[in-house]
Amino acid sequence: MRYYIRKGMLETDVVFEKDLEDFYSEDVVLIEGLPGVGLVAKVAVSYLLTKLDLKRVCRLYSPYFPSISFIRDGRLMFSFGDIYLAKSPRPMLLLYGNAQPMTSYGQYEFCEKVLDIAQKFGCKFVITLGGYGKDFVSDKRMVYCSSTDKNVLEKWIKKIGGLRYSGQIIGAAGLLVTLANMRNMNGLSILIETNGLAPDFFGAMRAIDSINKILDINIRPKELEELSSAYAFAEIEYERPY
Repeated sequence: MRYYIRKGMLETDVVFEKDLEDFYSEDVVLIEGLPGVGLVAKVAVSYLLTKLDLKRVCRLYSPYFPSISFIRDGRLMFSFGDIYLAKSPRPMLLLYGNAQPMTSYGQYEFCEKVLDIAQKFGCKFVITLGGYGKDFVSDKRMVYCSSTDKNVLEKWIKKIGGLRYSGQIIGAAGLLVTLANMRNMNGLSILIETNGLAPDFFGAMRAIDSINKILDINIRPKELEELSSAYAFAEIEYERPY
């Protein structure tokens, strides 16, 4: 791992797989699954990882990740973000990791790197997931949507039965969609009601249901135990040292 310096600022190191295939499709969708409130996004994307035939494109190391060392069973590892490519049931790029940058500059720089890679594969639509922390949550777990494009918002908010969101979104869940718009890429941010307890499997289940409706796929757990097992498996299988 190595960091680069540009104009006095450190940059994210992107380590690509050696046998990375040349792949391009204008139908590619980027789905963000980084840690956040309730770990809703991370749990949801970890489930998709265990159900898809995919290939890791690269691993990203940001110098602005938290100064925390993650240890599991005595094994210490770096903070990271991975991008995976699945070609079926439709082309998807999945962003999965165990950390987000802790500074504003770090967030912008990291998200720009992610979008650089997504565009290389032909991505024109970005979906971000996250938790919307509330003291009281409904049994249905309401979905709150936002976008930089009114037409995109109107189209998908009806299909997933969501509500328009007003407020703030901290981190990649909001920034990826905003920066994507500057590249003429459409985007949709989906926040799920959560009480903040992590991991929130109920919230993640609702996020997966929304993804299924938007992408017209059928990849969803039948029960929470299946989602919980997939998350535990992903933490071991996909978070191993590079």
